[in-house]
Amino acid sequence: SAYLDIKTIYESSQPDQHLVTKLQDYSNSIPRESIERISLYKEFLRSTIRQIQDELRKRIEQSIWNKIKEKFTGSHADLIKSLDHLIDSAFEDRFTSALGLMETRVTSAISHGITDEIAIKSSIELSHKPSLKFSDEGKSTQKEDSRLTLDYTNILIRAFDVKHFIERLKELLASLGIRHLYVLVDDFSELPEDAMKIVVDTVIAPLNNWSDEFIKFKIAAYPGRIYYGEKDRTKIDEVYLDVFSLFGVSDVATMEASAIVFTRRLVESRVKHYSNSAIDEFFEGKSEDVWRALFSASMANPRVLGYVLHFAYQNQLIHGRPIGIKSIQEASLKYYEEKIASYFETGKFLHEAFSERCSIYSLKELLEQIVGRARGLRTHKSGVFDKLGGRPPTSHFHVTPTDEALLSTLELNFFLTKYFEMSDRDGRKVSVFALNYGLCQRYSITFGRPSGEREFRAYFIERVFDYSPIVRAFLQQNQEIVCDACDEIQDFSKLEALQFYGMRCPSCKEGTCRVINLSRKYEPMLKGIDDALLLPKTEIGILQTLRGESSPKRPAFVAGELDCSYQLISRRAINLEDRGLVKRTSNEKDQRLLEITDLAEKSYFSDSESRELDLPSELTEL
Repeated sequence: SAYLDIKTIYESSQPDQHLVTKLQDYSNSIPRESIERISLYKEFLRSTIRQIQDELRKRIEQSIWNKIKEKFTGSHADLIKSLDHLIDSAFEDRFTSALGLMETRVTSAISHGITDEIAIKSSIELSHKPSLKFSDEGKSTQKEDSRLTLDYTNILIRAFDVKHFIERLKELLASLGIRHLYVLVDDFSELPEDAMKIVVDTVIAPLNNWSDEFIKFKIAAYPGRIYYGEKDRTKIDEVYLDVFSLFGVSDVATMEASAIVFTRRLVESRVKHYSNSAIDEFFEGKSEDVWRALFSASMANPRVLGYVLHFAYQNQLIHGRPIGIKSIQEASLKYYEEKIASYFETGKFLHEAFSERCSIYSLKELLEQIVGRARGLRTHKSGVFDKLGGRPPTSHFHVTPTDEALLSTLELNFFLTKYFEMSDRDGRKVSVFALNYGLCQRYSITFGRPSGEREFRAYFIERVFDYSPIVRAFLQQNQEIVCDACDEIQDFSKLEALQFYGMRCPSCKEGTCRVINLSRKYEPMLKGIDDALLLPKTEIGILQTLRGESSPKRPAFVAGELDCSYQLISRRAINLEDRGLVKRTSNEKDQRLLEITDLAEKSYFSDSESRELDLPSELTEL
């Protein structure tokens, strides 16, 4: 197997854009797209080979028999050397003729010249008979020159034979009896949309087709954030890891019970492995309530669960206090404020087109409307709510599947999670979403649903939780359909018709219409951002990670937080240091450390209101 972080590979493979721009000034240089494609190919395959080598070394180190066998045969060592040679050969410059027809250019030149020369001579003789003599000479020369030149033109291109590379790799691995190579591609959804197309069309699809079932890809992506290209989807096995897909066998209660069991089993196994202690030493109160709270806080997502427990450890365990319901709520709130809410705070500084940043803040407007509705329902009067004692839970809502796509980015950034699929009171299929547990703590929203009576199993599909009208009103107000050729704005009611005809512009018949998210509310604020402050997403992530730490951190720590390589963090940290935003130092072991500067704090994180949702003032108290 070979594990590949595709986001890191893609960023590492990008050539120097300044140099590429200069090359485009030369008529004989290859196009920018071709340069990027070749670089991506090589970086992808090089990373694959390195992962194979690491895997082979681990097998040797973990097996005594392999160590003994290696001393006599050397097969693994020979294979690793052969793989090194394969990488080196792949990066050798090779050229092949790209000429389709030999072109002969004949150049003829004829020149004529006439030269006239006249010479005059004179002499004087002094004697008893003086004399004076004159003489002249004339000469005319005519010259004719004829030349014939034959020019032959041959076009050479730099070539990279991917198919030969795969065949050679298969031969090497087959020598050890390896029949399949499993390439695990992680963080696919982190790529921009155009980068997804490049990766799939120029790397994954050809490798999959040419390898004859030798290479098998396993790609991790978020629902709605994946590009399939020309690949036949019937030949792709899709495994969904959403809560409702994994555990939602029949109804909400069954899903919740199964997810809670998974959460408990995950925590207990970690505690047993790392501390060999009883689980009761870490948690207090009724255990079932604790596990339900941990499920609600994490939605059975192991990474989110790790963050929540980490903050609970800082708040409770190191002070000798066990983790209870209240401490889980406090840890969830801290997780939301430090890891989730900053999406909007730093989003305005992303080095993206204005429309992209506007799109981010348009989602903030939508989230504000959703949260505002959830808070308003706390005092709503209905037959169901009247049966409840105290404040009713209003953390969940439902929308129709057609409105679900707009929520995908909010889900991707953990502001909300798809919880279940059900049929509403009118028999329509709807998707139920849950607001982030920490967000609910921040804005005083009771999470979950009433327990006890069976009638509350359909609580989430009560008509008051139908947010489809909110989503549709938002679309009408904050989205435009614009042609990329003639800039004509189409009416939003024509969207389905445009999609049927491939989004071809009905006005100019040439351009493609695109849906653009607008943020009319935050547009003035975004226009006021100085362009000099804009940074790429990775560099913004570095600043955000360092800001939440009380001491300088190594690049590997930051890389773990951002899901990328420490080499990438080290390179980007140099750029940030040049701008005075990061301080790079070393510890006593000569290890590099990174620390955020006061200038970065002041420039990017002084406006704490950016992370808060703009809700009516009387509703925002804790």
